[in-house]
Amino acid sequence: MQGYKIIKTQLKDINYKLFEDIPKKLYKKDSQRFVLGFEPVETHLEACYVLLKDKEPVGRFSFYENSELKYKDKPAASIGSYECINDAEASKALLNYAISLAKSKNYKWLLGPMEGSTWNNYRFSNQNDYQNFFLEPYHHLYYNNQFVDNGFSVISKYFSNLDTALLFDEKKNIELGKYFIEKGLVLRSLDVDNFEEDLFKIGELSNKAFSANFLYTPIKVDEFVKKYKNLGNLFSPKLIWIAEDQQGDIQAFIFAVEDYNDTSGKTVIIKSVARLKSSIFKGIGSYLSGKVIQLSKKMGYTRIIHAFMIADNNSVQMSEEYVVNTFKHYALYGKKI
Repeated sequence: MQGYKIIKTQLKDINYKLFEDIPKKLYKKDSQRFVLGFEPVETHLEACYVLLKDKEPVGRFSFYENSELKYKDKPAASIGSYECINDAEASKALLNYAISLAKSKNYKWLLGPMEGSTWNNYRFSNQNDYQNFFLEPYHHLYYNNQFVDNGFSVISKYFSNLDTALLFDEKKNIELGKYFIEKGLVLRSLDVDNFEEDLFKIGELSNKAFSANFLYTPIKVDEFVKKYKNLGNLFSPKLIWIAEDQQGDIQAFIFAVEDYNDTSGKTVIIKSVARLKSSIFKGIGSYLSGKVIQLSKKMGYTRIIHAFMIADNNSVQMSEEYVVNTFKHYALYGKKI
């Protein structure tokens, strides 16, 4: 296409400012995009690419090569940090280049948006009817159409549920708690004095508990700790609980955080619930969810978001034990090369 040119850049290159400045051209200054947006991460990053039209930056993506990432048992690359003007020719030039890049490197699939792995930001939202919650990226909705119009298909759907009733079976949870204690469960909240040690335990369990998840690739535990330790001042120990056995080995955890985008301060986000598959504490995930709901009510919260659940994930069943409604949908796309 005439007038288009692609520039390759890296995080510390002088041309990276072209990549970095594109969102400023596409969103208003007060946009939710700047609370948390799609930005590159160094792990698995091959390079960042900027689309120029008549020397003006109009689009971008980051290209990732994660050797562990496979889709339908075939090697897959991914693109993230996607931004583009609302123009069919521009998006075609940008995405066709990404597809050609993946083909030149012998990948069989190109996935997106995904910052290298599912440990980082991925998925496009399908609607912006509600304000984004904390840790939820914001973007233009027409990006979905740009991917579809250029040969990508939805490979997975996700949703977030909103619980405003905060109802749970208190009697059942008390009985479960007693049962787990009898079996040797030690339940404790996040230890702020040994924060990094607890993050290390959570990271180790996450690798084991999520290993069967869709598009799972392992994360180095040190990287997991680094990813979350800088957010430590935003975490409440009353919303993060760790279940251990008598030997101090972690068996399960629940990770919830206040929605700092909610100016009323009345919303909690349940981001992750995980259990060691070999654990003797069956049902501990539901128990921990009930406990967080109970504590949230006592702390004055009135809304709980069950965030980013895959349509066929077991966490869906867990969420549906409570009175909830689905208020956000997301999609992840793939293109066969």
